Amino acid sequence: QTISVSAFRKPHTMPLTNFPTVLVAATLAFIPPVASAFVPHPPALAPGCQSSRASARLSMSAGEGSSDPPPAGEKDAALDAAINAMFRNDPTMAESPVATKERIQSLVDGHRVLLFMKGSRVFPQCGFSNTAVQILESFGDVEFHTIDVLSDLAVREGVKVFSQWPTIPQLYIDGEFVGGSDIMIDMYQSGDLKDMLKKTEEV
Repeated sequence: QTISVSAFRKPHTMPLTNFPTVLVAATLAFIPPVASAFVPHPPALAPGCQSSRASARLSMSAGEGSSDPPPAGEKDAALDAAINAMFRNDPTMAESPVATKERIQSLVDGHRVLLFMKGSRVFPQCGFSNTAVQILESFGDVEFHTIDVLSDLAVREGVKVFSQWPTIPQLYIDGEFVGGSDIMIDMYQSGDLKDMLKKTEEV
């Protein structure tokens, strides 16, 4: 079974009303069409929105022997700096790393199928997050919960440490980290994701 690009709608680009106009323009410039998720070597995207397997070399796990990642582009660095500046006074940033880890663990334990993504299920703000949502929705009756990491910087950064995976989206099933959007595509095509979700429903 193969996955069709046309099966997925393009991500919504609703303006982020809480963000400055300049940042909105910068952010939207990085939102790719869903089709880019199927390109073997996708173009440079916003930080943390790369194809997860292609970014595996950026993994924070020690001892993997992966090569050093290339430096972020100036636009990517500027966008991240702007986002971090806006969230500097976010109440969640007062959390300790331990508290953030416990909160993430609670979220993972509290939902059989959980997707950490950019944006919401209705309005994804990243092409790869949109792809992940569309794959899960393609199974019809599968219930899944989403967490918008753009609204919680502590979780956005903390979940990368929690999973030892440097990109968003991230899918968890029955407390187990599955992977990002490209791994979800591979598992969708092979039928492994359907089997995993079926086992979840039988629990």
